[in-house]
Amino acid sequence: MNAYRSIALYTGAATQIAKLLALARAVATPQDAELEVLCPPDGVDCDAVRHMLEDADAPVACEAVEQGVAPLVERSRGVDLVVLSQPYFESSQAPAMHFASQLLVGASCPLLFVPRPSELGRRCATRVLVAWDGGRQSARALRDALPLLQRAQSVFIHAYGERRGAAAQTLPQACEQLRRHGVPAYHAVQRMGDVDYAHNRTMTPTLLDASVGELLLSDAVDLAADLLVMGAYGHSRAQEWVLGGVTRSLLSSMTLPVLMSH
Repeated sequence: MNAYRSIALYTGAATQIAKLLALARAVATPQDAELEVLCPPDGVDCDAVRHMLEDADAPVACEAVEQGVAPLVERSRGVDLVVLSQPYFESSQAPAMHFASQLLVGASCPLLFVPRPSELGRRCATRVLVAWDGGRQSARALRDALPLLQRAQSVFIHAYGERRGAAAQTLPQACEQLRRHGVPAYHAVQRMGDVDYAHNRTMTPTLLDASVGELLLSDAVDLAADLLVMGAYGHSRAQEWVLGGVTRSLLSSMTLPVLMSH
């Protein structure tokens, strides 16, 4: 069985550090993974984190790190997963969208974004929804999420587009890959036209008047999912990484933890 052996938690949002810690520990404990808390200057400091962890049944390392995305990108080279807060604009403490885009492109491991405190439940990765488009990013996200998928109670893979499209045609292949790793998955094609995931637009009239991001969140609610897995898209514009439409939409409005891999 696959497993994450090292997980880094980035404390970039002081308003939900307790929930971030609880979720990171919930992910790390079943896999016997080492958990390291990284504290930037504008987040919760190490002393506060250590105080929260006084009753921890397993040792958790805590270390101060420099401000900015570069130190976190560098640290991602040596861990299996980075957990951090959802980037949203209402709080100066949360990672900015630009920070998230640079991290997604530069990180060497998957990123688990945690939603706002009011929307974060106690569970994670018991019922998982995987977004599939048949591309490289979604295939990598599927592989990167295996340690969580193998421990989930239920896994659902959804493709969005025409049944003759690339996403739908490669969906059975993705399910077969999961079965080889001991993950029985349910799959479905949500028909809404030929979807361009990278730019979040439909090339033909849709049957559902909603964006792919909205459909993903709606399906997650219908399935009672507590984790969404998807590939992250981005492109360079004047040396600044800009996220694709669906990726940006999910980061802005997520209601459940989202594991992204570029």
